[in-house]
Amino acid sequence: MTTLRAAINTILRKTPLPLLIAAFTLLIILALFMLQPEPEKKPVADILPLVKTLPAKPQSHRPMVTLYGRLESPRESNLSSTINAYVAKVLIQEGHWVRTGDIIVELEDSDVRLIYEQRQAELEDLEAQLASEQARYETDVKALQVERQLVALTQKSAQRYEKLVERNVGSDLSRDEALQQARAQALSLYSREYAVNDHPNRVKRLQAQLKRARAVRDQAALDLARTRITAPFDGRVTAINASPGNRVRPGDVVATLFDSEHVEVRAQIPSRYLNQVEPALANGIELDATFALNEKRIGLVLERLAGAIASGQGGVDALFALDESQRNLTLGRAGEVYLHMPPVDNSIALPPTAIYGQQRIYTVEDGVLNTVMIQRLGEVLTEDGDRWQLIQADVEPGQPILITQLSNALGGLRVKQQDDTGRAGDE
Repeated sequence: MTTLRAAINTILRKTPLPLLIAAFTLLIILALFMLQPEPEKKPVADILPLVKTLPAKPQSHRPMVTLYGRLESPRESNLSSTINAYVAKVLIQEGHWVRTGDIIVELEDSDVRLIYEQRQAELEDLEAQLASEQARYETDVKALQVERQLVALTQKSAQRYEKLVERNVGSDLSRDEALQQARAQALSLYSREYAVNDHPNRVKRLQAQLKRARAVRDQAALDLARTRITAPFDGRVTAINASPGNRVRPGDVVATLFDSEHVEVRAQIPSRYLNQVEPALANGIELDATFALNEKRIGLVLERLAGAIASGQGGVDALFALDESQRNLTLGRAGEVYLHMPPVDNSIALPPTAIYGQQRIYTVEDGVLNTVMIQRLGEVLTEDGDRWQLIQADVEPGQPILITQLSNALGGLRVKQQDDTGRAGDE
C-alpha cells in the first residue's frame, strides 16, 4: 500500500498540472455518461402515407395521340433544261414564292431562234409548193379539155389524108405527117391525163412533207419557248442551281420548287392505334389533328395511310392534309402532331401521376391499394389545358383511384386517404 502511494505521488509530481486537470475532467464526464438513467421508450406508431384519389368517371372521350411529323410535298419538281444553252438571267432566288408562268431562269436563245427561223422558212416553202400544185391542177384540168379537142381534130385530119391516099389523090408523105401529128397529140393528152390523175398523190406527198415540216417547226418553237424556264404551278423555290454565264445541257436541273397547294405532313402512327384509325378511314370518318410548329398551330386532316412500311418501322406513315392554304411553310420542318382519334366509350381520364409503369393503376378500398391493369388509349386535354391519360380499366363508376405517385406503391399497401378539405380521412 505504501509502495502504491509512493508511485502515485511520484506520477503526480512528474505530471504537469494542466494534464492532470484534463484527465480528471475526462474521468468525471465518463462517469456521468455511464451512470445516466435510460429514457423510457415510446410505442412505435404505424405511419401511413397520405394520398389523393379521384373517383372513376367512365364516359365517352376522343383520345389524342401525340405523333412527330414533318412537312413535305408530293409535288416537288426539278425544273431542267431541254437544250444546250448559256444562262442569260436568273430572275428568282431560293425561298421566293412564284405563281404559275413566272419566269425563273432565262437561257440564251440566239442559236435556238436561228433554228426556228430556218424551220419556219422550210414550212413556208412547202406551203407555197402545195398552193402551186393546186394552181397547176386547175390549169391541167382546163388544158385537158383542149388536149382532147386537139386529139379529135388531128385524128380527123389523119383520116382525111388516109382517104385521099386510098383514092390516089394525096401523097403518102402528107398522110404520114398527119398520122404523126395525131399520135404526138395523143401522147400529149396521155401526159395531161396522167398529170390530172396524179394530182391527189402529189398533194398527199406535199401534205406529208408539210406535216413533217410543221412538226419540226413546232419542235423548234418549243425549244425556243423552253429557253424561258417557268413555274408550272404556284409554289416556293427551294433551290437554284444556275448562274448567269453557266452553260447547261439537256437534263441539267436549274431550279427546284414545290406546289404550295399540295403540302402535307407525314407522321408515323404506332401499330397499337391502327385498329382505330383504319376502320375510321374505311368508313369515311374524318380524323382531325393539329400540327404544332413552335407557337404556331396548323389544322390538319388525316387523308391517307402509306402503302408500304419501311424495314425497322414500328408503325405506318400517315399523311395529313392542311385544312387551309398556308404560306411561309418550309419543307422538312418537324413538329408534334396531335391526332384526335374516334370516340371511345367507357374510357376514363386520369392525370399522369395515376399511371404506374405502362399498364397499371391502383384503386383505394378500405384504405388498401388494389392493383388494376389498364389499356392506354392516348391523351385528352382538360379544360385547364393539362394533358391527362385516357385509359380503359375494369373499375366501377365512383371508385377512388390513386392519383398520388408513391415510390413504394404495390397491391395491399395501407394508405391514408385525403378528403376534399385536404385533411386525412379515416383509415
